[in-house]
Amino acid sequence: MATPQASGSSTREATGVRIPAPRHSWDPPAAPPPLVRTRRRRVREVLGTLMVLSLIPLVALIGTNLYLVNRLERIDGAFDGLRDRPAAAPGETILLVGTRPGGRDDVGWLAGVQSIESVMLVEVDEQGVSADVRSLPVLDGVAASARTGRPSQAVEATEAWSGRRVDHVLALDWRTFAQLAADNGIADTYRYGSPLAAQHDYLRAVLEGTLHAELRKQPLDLYRALSTVAGGAAVDDEWSLLELDRFVVHLRDLRSAEITFSTADPAAGSR
Repeated sequence: MATPQASGSSTREATGVRIPAPRHSWDPPAAPPPLVRTRRRRVREVLGTLMVLSLIPLVALIGTNLYLVNRLERIDGAFDGLRDRPAAAPGETILLVGTRPGGRDDVGWLAGVQSIESVMLVEVDEQGVSADVRSLPVLDGVAASARTGRPSQAVEATEAWSGRRVDHVLALDWRTFAQLAADNGIADTYRYGSPLAAQHDYLRAVLEGTLHAELRKQPLDLYRALSTVAGGAAVDDEWSLLELDRFVVHLRDLRSAEITFSTADPAAGSR
């Protein structure tokens, strides 16, 4: 005859494995787990939760970064075949080609039918707190070279005229400035083909409304501005993701008051 099992005891199967007996409502309460083990488990749970929470902003930042960069078009071969280039200078020098849709003067190295609205040489100082923007008359040799099928010809002509090495090429749809103006409640309007002085006044007003001191404290406004620019821009294919990120961070203290505009005289050459 089998010996009855006491409440809360266990049995062994033929295999020798110990199987706990089922508990009943009248059984005494089970012994609590050791206090040290409970504390360790809670610490692990808290650390795991904190780790997940800390990764959420990082993942969001990386995702936003990739989304914005993927919106940029790329300019292939902006520096192909260039020889005897000027030495690199402190800061960043950017050849900025402003475009407008349609027209006769197509820019062969950009997608779609684009015409030249402006050509500017943008020089950002080493600290990223000021910038000098020089507009080139659209009919001069440098601007004319921007209409060819090779962007490197525009770079070559700019470097020969200015004596300064072009670090990057940026093509920007002029409608981008109108969108920035609308985003920031700026009433100024612009007509294609306006004189350079009118271009400067318009750009100054748009940048003043965009690059305000509180922009860094308003992530949504900053994202909107970056998204607007990315949607209308094309950059040279040598401008890497890391360099783009560094450049944006480099300009975090740039304000519109520290951006000067001038009209360059190509005959004068380098300043």
